[in-house]
This record gives sequence, C-alpha cells and structure tokens, in this order.
Amino acid sequence: MARRYSLLLVVLFISMSTSKAWAWGCTGHETVALIAQLELTKLDAANSTHVLDQVKSLLALQDRPYKGRFCSDLKLDPIAYYATWADDHRSVDETTAPWHFWDIPLSVKTGADGKYCGDGCVVHALKNQIAILKDKTKSDPDRSIALLYIIHFIGDLHQPLHAEDNNDRGGNCVPVVYIGKAPKSTDAKGDYSLNLHGVWDTQLLEADGKITRSSSEAAAEIEAFANSLFKTHAATISHAAIAPIDLVAWANAAHAIARKHPYALLTPAIAPDPQVQPVSLCSDNSTSANYFAKNETITAQYAKTAHTDITKQLSLAGGRLAAVLYSSLGTASNGQ
Repeated sequence: MARRYSLLLVVLFISMSTSKAWAWGCTGHETVALIAQLELTKLDAANSTHVLDQVKSLLALQDRPYKGRFCSDLKLDPIAYYATWADDHRSVDETTAPWHFWDIPLSVKTGADGKYCGDGCVVHALKNQIAILKDKTKSDPDRSIALLYIIHFIGDLHQPLHAEDNNDRGGNCVPVVYIGKAPKSTDAKGDYSLNLHGVWDTQLLEADGKITRSSSEAAAEIEAFANSLFKTHAATISHAAIAPIDLVAWANAAHAIARKHPYALLTPAIAPDPQVQPVSLCSDNSTSANYFAKNETITAQYAKTAHTDITKQLSLAGGRLAAVLYSSLGTASNGQ
C-alpha cells in the first residue's frame, strides 16, 4: 500500500510540474486566501454582515483531507487549505486544465474578452463559477465547488505568467539559472526544473516571504507573510475590496507586468515573439533546448524587481478575492 501511495505521489508530482497551472504554487495560493479572509473579517465587522461565515459553511461541505492532494497540509485555515484544490482536481477532470490561465501572446499589448480563450480560460471560468456561487437556486454542494474554483482562479489571474504566452507555455519552457543553481532536464518532453514560470510560482515568492515549506514553522511563516502584506499593503487591499469587479482588466494588468519584467529583465533578455505559434510540449521546435543553450539567468536585481511585482499582485489578489466573495455572497439571489 505504501509503495502504491508513493507511486501515486510521484505521478501526481510529474503531472503538476509539467503542466501549465501552478500559479504562485502552494504557498502563494494560501497567502492570497488568507489575505482575503482578513479583509472579509474587516468588511463583515464594518457592515454587520456575515459573508465569511457563509464561506466557512460552504467550505465545511468538503472532505478534509481530500484524496490526491499535492500540497502538504500545514493545518492552515480551510480557506487556505482548499485554495489549491483546483490544481489537484485537474487530474480528475482534465477538461478544467485550460481554466487556469489566459494565453494572451506576449507580443500583444492587451487581450480582448473572448480572444485566445480556445477550450476555456481563467476569465471565462471565473465568470461561470461566480454565477454559480451567486445563485441560491443551485445546491450548496455545487456552490461549494464554485467557491473552491474562485478562491484558486483569482490567484491564477494575478500571476503574470498565467496571463501570457510567448510560444513557451507561459515560461514553462524557459530553463533559468536561479541563485547560481542551474536548471536540470526532468523528462523527454523538454521540461526543466528550474524554469521561468516555476520560479515565479514558488522560489521568488517563498524567498520574499522567508518561507521554508519543509520547515515545522511553515504554517506560521505563511500566516506571518499574509499578515505582513495585509498590513504593508493595507490601502491597496482595502481599495481592491470595494472597487468594481473587472476580470478582464485584472488579467490585462497582470499581462502588462509579464510584458515589462519577467522576460525583459532576464540575462540575456527575451523579446516577445511576433509570430503566435504556441507549443504543446517544451520539446516542440526544440523550445526549451534553445533557451537552455542561452543560459538564461535571474540576477539579484531581477529578484528585487520581481519582489515588488509579486507582493503587489498577491495583495491585489487577496483584496479582489474578498471583493468577489463579498459581492457574490452578500448579494446572492435567485439566478442573479
């Protein structure tokens, strides 16, 4: 039984690490959820509402622990625990994989609603799930699942490399040297660890938060990081929580960051490819091999700039998640 379980974890890890879906990784999604919870607590107190209670009631309908979980269970609050459920669920329902990103070409300034959406994209997925959450004619189990998707997808929407593609699977096909550590090939599909997308998902973020996920203090470190962002970015979060909800604009703002920093600040810099020719595997057109040969490097200055982008986007995501949940559950009505 232990051998079978270990094999399952290996297969799941390979599936996760070679697919384009991990926005912010485990820690980032948990952080966004915790920021949203802090903001909902404040909104409820100011308005004598009970939206957070509704969130907790819907989350309580889910099994904890659930089968197939990839992220280590750090015993965080349920809203953080379930923030990564949508990634795990892709192994159950593969049709949901495209829901995690919006492949606006890096060479394009902005994406219009409905373009580059193909089999689905994060903006449309969010619209659909928000509609379900708002609709009190839907069953509570259905609304609970919609809530899980929303908590996760708002995080995805704010990761710059989930709002672009440069014929490289959103940076997944760009091996990078990070803090002197060279990337290594992981399979025959052209995947590498480390890569640009993965470093933005996890390494840069956890360095910012001073978080070591394998540590016995990981939960406290993540909570401290969320609390720190909630305090230092208080004005940004509070404004985001009451501003109009505009999913397309939020995604395009993340796309603008992708155009400005993640590729351009690499050494050597990578320019937007004017030809839109998405690849399915990183081995296609020798994409990752060609980038590996260029020795793409993330410098200390790069990491400093990324810190500003990442902390801002996590904070905005937390505030906007609170806005979406407060609007959806505070005004839920029949089919509206």
